[in-house]
Amino acid sequence: MPQIQSRWPLVTTLSRSASTQFNLNSTSVAGFFGGEEAISTMILTQTYNRGIWFGWYNTLGEGTALLSSVRRQHYLDPTPLLQHGGWPNGPAFKAIYSGINVQETGPFASLLMKRCIRVSGTPISGRATQLVNVTLARFERRPIFEQQLKCHRLPPTLAVLPVAVSLAACVLCVLYGELYSFFVILLGILARGLSGYFIGSMGLSFDFPGSAEGSLPGDGILGGDRELVLLKGSADVVNAIIRGRLVFSLLSRNAHRGVQLCSFLLVTQAIVQLLCIPQSSLFGQLMFVSSIVTSWAYEVWFLSSYQEIILWEILNDVMGPLVIKKFVLPNRCGAVASLLFLADDRTHLGHMKMLMDDLLPSGVLVWEIWKEVVLEHLHNRQPLRFDDTHWNRPDLSSADEKSLLRVLLKDAEVAYAAFSSRE
Repeated sequence: MPQIQSRWPLVTTLSRSASTQFNLNSTSVAGFFGGEEAISTMILTQTYNRGIWFGWYNTLGEGTALLSSVRRQHYLDPTPLLQHGGWPNGPAFKAIYSGINVQETGPFASLLMKRCIRVSGTPISGRATQLVNVTLARFERRPIFEQQLKCHRLPPTLAVLPVAVSLAACVLCVLYGELYSFFVILLGILARGLSGYFIGSMGLSFDFPGSAEGSLPGDGILGGDRELVLLKGSADVVNAIIRGRLVFSLLSRNAHRGVQLCSFLLVTQAIVQLLCIPQSSLFGQLMFVSSIVTSWAYEVWFLSSYQEIILWEILNDVMGPLVIKKFVLPNRCGAVASLLFLADDRTHLGHMKMLMDDLLPSGVLVWEIWKEVVLEHLHNRQPLRFDDTHWNRPDLSSADEKSLLRVLLKDAEVAYAAFSSRE
């Protein structure tokens, strides 16, 4: 009997693969490709103009706990999802006037620190030991409260890719009778798209703790070690940088119903994925995995490429343009003296001394004398110029100590002369 050849070789091949016994472990897939990338991308995409139309693609059932917290608190705080640029937390902040120390700041302080690190600085000559970067950062205006913040640009062109792959996977599953996979992928698209649409309909505002009228200036120092940023401005400006956060707020009763619907869809999606994907053939499981992998790869790329850009544009809308002046000091002693000179605080000597203790060795007689002499000159508005009467002190018993004090005072003098000539 002659063998009849199929007119659809692709379908024949796929049907053979469909008979292959293979069960995808949905839990392992969720553990590898799931996580905060999907939620962070969902949130940041909604800050774009027309961003609600670029979130309709299949992802794993993430974000249920996040939306549940919105349902209870009536707002969404995405700050824990915003990374600190690869750092475990934000840089430390030391206030000059108030003496307050903040060990862990928010993501906008990390954003400012990263921007200052990338700026090239003006080198200052002097005794070279370890280079220390000193950056003077100042925002042009006080923070502006605005309920509907947006990033003034369209989403990247590559945002179409996960949408196209998810839709194509749906079509192929229908053509080859993979209804289980089709239903799971379609449910993932709807859950992800509706959740993004709901978040985009919320009011996005920049929230920070306000300061009382008559508060001291908020000037302080971000960072430590080899990167020191002198942040100058009012208490509101500094609070916005070190404690500012983005908040999505519910604007209507309908939005609250949307939270309930999205939470239900995400829970349903997670359960359906667990039950239905193992029932599909190899081809259907591959379609599901391909849509998940594409979405995950896009989200990782999006966060690494655009998170900082989006947050910086929002910060510019709230705070205005940033003015940066950066200098590269040849040693730490000159760097600290430069910070004190640029801070221009002649009254809060106790706080200035605490700041010096944080940045320089403390409890050592030579260093304590150096701090005393420098603070005295700053308090009396005297130029930082020193002679042998400042280092030939009777309380220093050895010539080595006097020589070290002379070197340290000369470091401060050289730094002062360099900055004075640039004013």
